[in-house]
Amino acid sequence: MKKALVSDIPTLLSPVGFVCTAGESTDEEVRNMVDEVINQVMGPDGLAAIIKPGNKVVIKVNLVGPTAGKMGEQGRGVITDPRIVQYVAEKVRTIIGFGGEADLKVVDGLFYQDPNPSLKSELQSFYWARLERNNNDLVDEADVCYDLNADGILDGTSQARLVNVDSLDETQRFVTRVKVDSSEDYLVCLPKFLRTRQEAADSGDDVAEYCDVLIGIPLFKSHGLCGMTGALKLHYGFRSVLEIQGDTGKFQHNGLLIWDVGNTIQYKPNLLNYLCAEHLVRSYDLVIMDCLTGNRRGPLTPGEPDLYMPEPVDYILTNALLASRDSVAIDTVETLFAGYDPQSVSLLETAVKNGLGTNQPRFIDLAGQDAFSKHRQGLYDFYHPQDRYPFQDGWGGARIQGDLNRTYTVDVKKPELYKDKIYNFEYQVQGQSEAASPLARAELWFNDQRIAYHYQGNLAQGKFIVDLTPYLQDSTSNAFYVVIWDQLFNCSSSPKVSF
Repeated sequence: MKKALVSDIPTLLSPVGFVCTAGESTDEEVRNMVDEVINQVMGPDGLAAIIKPGNKVVIKVNLVGPTAGKMGEQGRGVITDPRIVQYVAEKVRTIIGFGGEADLKVVDGLFYQDPNPSLKSELQSFYWARLERNNNDLVDEADVCYDLNADGILDGTSQARLVNVDSLDETQRFVTRVKVDSSEDYLVCLPKFLRTRQEAADSGDDVAEYCDVLIGIPLFKSHGLCGMTGALKLHYGFRSVLEIQGDTGKFQHNGLLIWDVGNTIQYKPNLLNYLCAEHLVRSYDLVIMDCLTGNRRGPLTPGEPDLYMPEPVDYILTNALLASRDSVAIDTVETLFAGYDPQSVSLLETAVKNGLGTNQPRFIDLAGQDAFSKHRQGLYDFYHPQDRYPFQDGWGGARIQGDLNRTYTVDVKKPELYKDKIYNFEYQVQGQSEAASPLARAELWFNDQRIAYHYQGNLAQGKFIVDLTPYLQDSTSNAFYVVIWDQLFNCSSSPKVSF
């Protein structure tokens, strides 16, 4: 048996969950989608696979510009949907309980330094963050809110404590010197509650401030500096706005307040390197990305930096969720979901060089097979005639991919017995033109289970030689098919063949 024909171990792939609805997602559908996308990545145990009773858990959200958007639509396309945050927090609380050291925080930097996270006088606070349903500029019970009564506790049953990260001074932070690939060292100043349990114990100071599990819930939106803002960019909310000696991540470090294109370019490499340095200190254990809406020209409105005018946010309904434990992989899928070429988003490549994950579709296991490409094509068919999909070309340097949808015909032969119970499965891809996106991976599925895959060589035709002993069922119920993925996450399957 030639080594080149032996499949790679499937566990080498980086799983990314994907779920969607055909129309605008209802509250019940949002909860069901959260359950499904978590299980796609974590397995049947869900969050319990990484969270244990008594754990300390931090949930990082995206709360920049909660009052942006026109009346009746505030919260859409600019902040993490509170329905997702509340439900995830309640699922976490069910596991960790209320006793012992159990602790649950929902956090973000709010652009002011008062420790009260829900100040009504601050339009960036958790009080103003909501999914607006009342069609006026007041917060009331018709909205789905983060903190309707402004008590500093997340609405719902989780009793999660809200935290304004920008209020944390040097006594509540720890500084780490980080070597970033092909660059200088960066000093990263993060909240002490992001330390691991062991790091807190080794520090000798306030050992109560640590985090067993860190969950990120970013929002699907483009970014005028980075191209896309997802799991990787979400970490910038942990930086310090204070003048802490040596801190390279303080508020104006990377020129985020300078929106003139000529001035921001020189700061961009610093921003990308600092984001990666933050992740090298502590990255997410799980990311659940809010793709219910997609901001075409984010992070707020095209009229930045005026955060508080009721200017419409340039968003579309995208009705989906993503999840992964790999921040780079989920941001790569997000980028192609926006219709952008991942190679034009330099943050992805910088993160890969720093060993933070993979941006190669051949190594990304996107759930649902063709569900993603079909949903993306549906968005294209609906919004492209309105010139609203893909997202804004060139925004933050991100370039649109062009024709995203590619289809192929996959033909298979009846498998041949090699010896004993080792079979030879051959396939061939039809319709693979020179203009088509390169193929990324070929997979062999047997009795609805992926048992082998290839990602090298000529993927347009090939074979799998596999020992079926662990997979054979009753002789009347065995069936196989071959799945082909391309670099744009298009997916085509052969007919299912029984033998």
